[in-house]
Amino acid sequence: MARRVWGLSKKKANYKPAPEPGVRCDQCTYMFPPVALGGCRLVRGLIQASATCDEFRRRPRS
Repeated sequence: MARRVWGLSKKKANYKPAPEPGVRCDQCTYMFPPVALGGCRLVRGLIQASATCDEFRRRPRS
């Protein structure tokens, strides 16, 4: 099933403070731009870099 852009609420995505630095939103492929406060391609609303959710996917290294 294809993922919908902004198709998830924070509650359904289990958005919460990140338990460790390696799973922070600013390390996720879906966060844009990867700054302190940005957006996500999957989860609606403002996204904090220090948070995470169940949809986290590590951004590929350049």
